[in-house]
Amino acid sequence: MFGNHPGDFMRTRLLVFCALFSFACQGKPEVGATDEDGDGYTASVDCDDGDATINPGAAETWYDGVDQDCVGDDNDQDGDGARLDIDCDDTDAEVLPGAEEVWYDGVDQDCDGTDSDQDGDGYDALDLGGLDCDDTDAAVSPEAVEVWYDGVDQDCDQRSDADQDGDGYDARASGGTDCDDTSEAYSPGDVELIGDRVDNDCDGQVDEAPSDEDVDGDGYSEADGDCDETSLAVNPGAVEVWYDGLDQDCDGWSDYDFDHDGSEAVEYGGEDCDDASEAVGPTVIEDEGNAVDDDCDGEIDEALSSGDVDGDGYSELAGDCDDGDAALHPRAVEVYYDGIDQDCDGNSDFDADGDGADGVDYGGADCDETDAAVSPGATEVWYDGIDQDCDGRDDDQDGDGWNLAADCDDTDAAAYPGGAETWYDGVDGDCDGASDFDADADGADSEDHGGDDCDDVDPSVHPGAREVVLDGVDQDCDGSDLS
Repeated sequence: MFGNHPGDFMRTRLLVFCALFSFACQGKPEVGATDEDGDGYTASVDCDDGDATINPGAAETWYDGVDQDCVGDDNDQDGDGARLDIDCDDTDAEVLPGAEEVWYDGVDQDCDGTDSDQDGDGYDALDLGGLDCDDTDAAVSPEAVEVWYDGVDQDCDQRSDADQDGDGYDARASGGTDCDDTSEAYSPGDVELIGDRVDNDCDGQVDEAPSDEDVDGDGYSEADGDCDETSLAVNPGAVEVWYDGLDQDCDGWSDYDFDHDGSEAVEYGGEDCDDASEAVGPTVIEDEGNAVDDDCDGEIDEALSSGDVDGDGYSELAGDCDDGDAALHPRAVEVYYDGIDQDCDGNSDFDADGDGADGVDYGGADCDETDAAVSPGATEVWYDGIDQDCDGRDDDQDGDGWNLAADCDDTDAAAYPGGAETWYDGVDGDCDGASDFDADADGADSEDHGGDDCDDVDPSVHPGAREVVLDGVDQDCDGSDLS
């Protein structure tokens, strides 16, 4: 009947009093007690006896400056002692300044403005979509300075704390295999450079020729391009797993640059604010009006500069995509597959034929980077010897695994040698060449489908079969069991 509000309790006591001593509320007034506004409450309990809408039994209208129910405070709906101007949720008595915070429950109990930054370092917890990898330690955040080899990821770049040069291999001093953890040019994943007098691949030998032995048994040797002969999972044919610090496919590309735009993801210490799109990165020209921070400078749709900082003859306004590098401008010659957009055309550096698809050797799906007519999505011309749509087949139109030479219907994936036969549907599902209306394979089609076999489930019954007289079966389908 009544809530938990302090005013409700007061009204309850008043109603009980009136019920027991009705004369005090409804009967003859006390000496000197008056009810000027006629609302049933005398001046002794009515906080405004000149207004009939104000009395202990009235419904409160919160925050209108009027104490309708005479409780005493029009700005503290939940009755927790904190007024609306400091209470961040005045409908919940457990939410107010000074309350104990329950972290990560979606409620700001202590009204300090956050429920997802427990250590108060300005970064929300990683599990809640933030960037803080340890929300219990204010010394750990994306802005912190990394202390290498202490076992703590201070800057939250999610890289190994024992891999200072970021080449995917931990330092030998920390139990890894990197013989020089200050340079990514030296690691077990590097190819030995003959003549530089350095142990590039950290195998303990200097300037040795690449071995043609497949030590790890993955089908690739050093000579074949295997960048780690100690791991089966690392070779030129492996599928790349991004952001784990390992170059599984041995392409030499940064494991933190998924979109191959030459900039590593901000989540892993780089400057690319969207590593899923090569149209967004620190070398991209800001596109005014698209509501995207194209150049990852923290500003959206800012005006371009008209100054020529690098002296290459082009300003940002004139189309220079990197005004800090004179080798990059709209008239520069593009060098494909190096991850740099030299001519500032905004096109992928891994799409030399300009068909909109990156080459398969660089994380894309274009199987022929010299022919713009060949790419995923192109229309396939079947049986011409060219795989226009890059799906790996030119002679298996229905994709059932059988080419034209063996498939009796290369436009129907349900028909192929060994397929399931569905009788009487007019389709030779198993490609055996037999009639689809002769289920018992006795050489006669079913009479229900234009043939003269009166029982197409029994191969001993068909026109021309030997009749067994008076056995109840019409073996020769002449309509009689007598002859």
